[in-house]
Amino acid sequence: MSSVTLYRASGLALLLGPVLFIIGGILAIVFTPVTPLGLVMIGVGTSGLVLLLLGLPSIVARQASRAGWLGFVGFLLTFSGAFLFASSFVVVYLVINPWLNVHAPNVRDQLLFTANSAVNVYGSVATGLFVVGLVLLGSATMRARVFPQWAGLLFIVGVVVSGVSFLISIFGSGALVLNVASGIGLVALVLVLLGFGWIGYALLTAKGEAVSQPALTS
Repeated sequence: MSSVTLYRASGLALLLGPVLFIIGGILAIVFTPVTPLGLVMIGVGTSGLVLLLLGLPSIVARQASRAGWLGFVGFLLTFSGAFLFASSFVVVYLVINPWLNVHAPNVRDQLLFTANSAVNVYGSVATGLFVVGLVLLGSATMRARVFPQWAGLLFIVGVVVSGVSFLISIFGSGALVLNVASGIGLVALVLVLLGFGWIGYALLTAKGEAVSQPALTS
């Protein structure tokens, strides 16, 4: 299999992954997560995240000669954080929660409560890896100019917006403030997924070796 074919396959994964993740995530909220249809939607969202993971190595491979160690470290951290998120979705929402919902619903609720320090630590580590990795990967992508620089900028902007959402949720109070923070966090997620989709499109339409992209203009 040629490198062009592999890049195109990875590009397709990076295009479909964000779409499935968004669709599955939205519909999982609409339907009760512990119902069969809700579990299907969680499976769809998890499949999108898995496709994203499969497409990530092509980003660092395509721009390796230009992105250098910064791009490689950014890839490792981003991949590690996304892998932890995908693992938690599969284990908690597709395996543990359905069983607990039948046999011990109270325990199921406690599993995701903010008082659960183990869940908080796991989520903080996964989020930290993913956020730092995105900043490094976005910076390397903008510097390498193999992919459209706007895609790398979307990673960084998404991280900044997610930081705003985090600060609002920490220092704010009330249901309205929390809803606003959740909405801003959703915008941040969409920005990051758009960045991956943009890179996926660039890979899917690639014809040969990496070519330098024009620099961003003000």
